Amino acid sequence: MGTTIGFIGAGEMAEAIISGIQPSGQFTALTVINYSDKVKLNRLQHLYNVNVTNDYENAIRDKDIIVLAVKPKNLHEAILSIRPFLRKNQLIISVVAGIRLATIEQWLPKETVVIRAMPNTSAKVHASATAISIGTFAKEKEIKLAKNVFTSIGSVSIVNDDQMDTVTAIAGSGPAYFYYLAEIMINTAIEKGLSAEEARAFVAQTMLGSATRLSVSEKPASELYQEIMSPGGTTEAAISYLNESNSNLHFKEAIHHAYNRSATIGQTFLTSKK
Repeated sequence: MGTTIGFIGAGEMAEAIISGIQPSGQFTALTVINYSDKVKLNRLQHLYNVNVTNDYENAIRDKDIIVLAVKPKNLHEAILSIRPFLRKNQLIISVVAGIRLATIEQWLPKETVVIRAMPNTSAKVHASATAISIGTFAKEKEIKLAKNVFTSIGSVSIVNDDQMDTVTAIAGSGPAYFYYLAEIMINTAIEKGLSAEEARAFVAQTMLGSATRLSVSEKPASELYQEIMSPGGTTEAAISYLNESNSNLHFKEAIHHAYNRSATIGQTFLTSKK
C-alpha cells in the first residue's frame, strides 16, 4: 500500500503537486477538501481521480501526510478545523508561502511533526525546484517521506527556515518571471512577422536549451551570455540596451519585492494568533 495523503486546499499549488505525484503510484488515497470552490474539487476529481470531501475528519483520517495548501490568510482557520482529528504519527507539510515553521507549530498540537516546503508549479511537469525546511519534531523517517513526495515532482533541497523567504522569491515565484519574459518575446516575435505558433515554439525551445546549458555548465551565467555577444552584433545591441536602461536593477528590485512580501506575511502571522 502506498503513502496516503490528504490535501487541505485545492488551489494551483495543490493541483500542481497532485498532478505530479499521482502518476508515480507511490501515493494512494489522495483526498482533497476545499470549502471555497466546489467547482475546483469536482475538476480535480475528474482530472486526477482523487477523492474529494467537505468533511475535515474524512480528509485527514488515516492519512500518513497532510498537506496544507491554502492561502496564508486561511491557514490558521484550516489548522483549527483539523486539530481535533490529528494523530501524533501524522506528518504535516505546509506549502503556504511566508508562514514560518514556528508559527505553524504554535498553532498545531504540541509536538506535531511539521515540514515546510516551497515547490513551484513546474511540479505539473515533474520539474519543480522544491526547498524543504525541517520542523522541531521531524525525524529522519518524516524527512525521507517528505523528500519522496517532492522528488516525485522534481528536485529537492533542504534549507533553514529563515532562508525560505529567499527560496519563495526565487524558486516559488520564479516560473512566473520566465513566463513574463516569454510573453514579451512571443509578442515581439509576432509583431515582427512570426506566427503565434512559430513564436511560441522558438521561445519555448530557446528557454529550454538555455536552462539545460545553465544546469550542465560550470560557467557563471554572465559568461554564458557573453559568449553569445559578438562585438557590434545583435546580442550586444540588446544586452547593452538592457544595461543602459537599468533593467537588471529593476528585475533585482522585483525579486526583492517578492522576498519582502514573503517576509511580511511571516511577520504578520508570527504573533498575531495563538
